[in-house]
Amino acid sequence: MRERPPGLYAAALTALAGTALTAVAGCSGGPAEPASGGRTRITVADLPPTTQQNVRQQFLNQVAAFEKANPDIDIEPRESKWEAKTFATRLAGGQVETVFQVPLTEPQGLIKRGQVADISGEVSALPHAATFDKRALAPATDQAGRIYGLPTSQFALGLVYNRQLFDKAGLDVAKPPTTWDEVRAAAKTITDKTGVPGFGVPATNNTGGWIFTTMTYTYGGRVQQDSGGKAVATLDTEQSRAVLGLLKGMRWTDGSMGTQHLRNAADLAKDFAAGKVAMMIATPSSYTEFATQFGGAAEVFGMAALPSAGTPATLLGGKVAVVSPKATAAERAAAVKWIDFFFLKPRYDTKAAATVAAAKAADDVPVGFPYVSLYGPAVADPVLQAEREHANVPVANFEPYEKGVAAQEFVTEPAVAGQDMYAALDTAVQAILTREDAEPAEELRKAQDKAAAALDRARQ
Repeated sequence: MRERPPGLYAAALTALAGTALTAVAGCSGGPAEPASGGRTRITVADLPPTTQQNVRQQFLNQVAAFEKANPDIDIEPRESKWEAKTFATRLAGGQVETVFQVPLTEPQGLIKRGQVADISGEVSALPHAATFDKRALAPATDQAGRIYGLPTSQFALGLVYNRQLFDKAGLDVAKPPTTWDEVRAAAKTITDKTGVPGFGVPATNNTGGWIFTTMTYTYGGRVQQDSGGKAVATLDTEQSRAVLGLLKGMRWTDGSMGTQHLRNAADLAKDFAAGKVAMMIATPSSYTEFATQFGGAAEVFGMAALPSAGTPATLLGGKVAVVSPKATAAERAAAVKWIDFFFLKPRYDTKAAATVAAAKAADDVPVGFPYVSLYGPAVADPVLQAEREHANVPVANFEPYEKGVAAQEFVTEPAVAGQDMYAALDTAVQAILTREDAEPAEELRKAQDKAAAALDRARQ
């Protein structure tokens, strides 16, 4: 790849990269095979779109810095993103990037089907390999302890709210709702006093099922459980019916959810940034999209812990970087080097964290919002402190989230056929929000049948 003009961010990363990039040997597939000209070329997914120009340039600058520090490796970034429905076809056609990210729901299925590479040897040579939070590695580790991916981000969902609309409705912006009853009351108050829908949830592209699952956790329920070593769907439960009952009451009795209900998470985020909905469930990192893509005002964004219905819990999600099973040993080694440089080093190295944070802030990329660390406290706490020295987000607006999430149980996403589970639940959420006569129990029975069939297929 051609080197780009360095700029502030690239220059900072180039200086940093020259200090201590760890060499990673290709230990799990024989000696590395050099590419033509003695260089190894890999493709990497998830290049941000041109609509997020600052974040995109940040990505490209890091590619330039990595290539300068590793002159034997060429990186070709692509805008491709993980899509469960097209992955198998792309893999068969040789179109999958060397490095790509998948949701936490996916690695176990990919491992079983031989669709990702074993990178155990490469991972063992990484800095701080022994200090990874074991929970972070678990989604991409098989029963024999072999590692097939590395966590790139983890998040705990919370309640995002519009502080300006709260103030207009006479609500205390410093005391956001902590229970679903309080959410319902606040949503109705906001709608009655401002005309803006008080609460919104997505309902398409599996995001309806994802948010539904998150809410179910706060009622003490689960959508998937283990029975005799086998994953079974448990969608039609008292807790799940309570979630749909809440949504039905807010939509049809209170009129506090508006009339737009076939949105995905991105659609809802755009509406939130435009002040067209007052509350939604999202991650702290959604502030980046809010500020850089949709032009939201910093003072408007508020973040609270996920409300509870008696069980303080939230969904722990995130992404894992995996490597194509068709990668050569040299490509595999280069891929793990890239994953370490781009995703991991700023999470374990305080100098890297400070350098990256300062450069991001200089380029108006959001810095300082909370996240779930991939490492233990001894590594994570100094890193967060170093980042916060360069914060350009309204850190105080995240305090209700940080205080509340500390007391919550983190519940992982469904481990088997998770996206299929979410797809089945999408239809239930859609039915409740678009048909006044839809009954929670009946819609959940339909979703249960679809989810059970998906789990049967996953076991074959």
